[in-house]
Amino acid sequence: MGLFDIFKKKEQPKTMLDQVQALAGPLIVNGYRRIAAANNIAPTAKTSDQKIIEIYQRVGSAFREASNQRGEHIPAGHLNTVVLKFFQVYEMLGDTMFYEHLKYEVDKYIQEGLRPDYEQDLKLF
Repeated sequence: MGLFDIFKKKEQPKTMLDQVQALAGPLIVNGYRRIAAANNIAPTAKTSDQKIIEIYQRVGSAFREASNQRGEHIPAGHLNTVVLKFFQVYEMLGDTMFYEHLKYEVDKYIQEGLRPDYEQDLKLF
């Protein structure tokens, strides 16, 4: 150990969740960008990579919680489809309408079940 080594800030070990998120984030972003480019839909360059992850987490969490309330499980591929549709809402209508529409769609799901157009198995990788 050198004289100045004691002054170096020690890096905190990353948790398993941190490691998974660091690996999954780029895969999620690249998957949605690839699908969007192939279909000429959102997310476009208007949406940052960080916003893609935020929308992915927010929509996925909201629908997962709602599915627990219904005693159901929504397959990951169907959640990916739901998220993809919310990128369109975000780019067309902005943050405020995005959140309002998310609340509306989650409430509708709790009352009526998953929309048939959400029941598509979208693979990101």
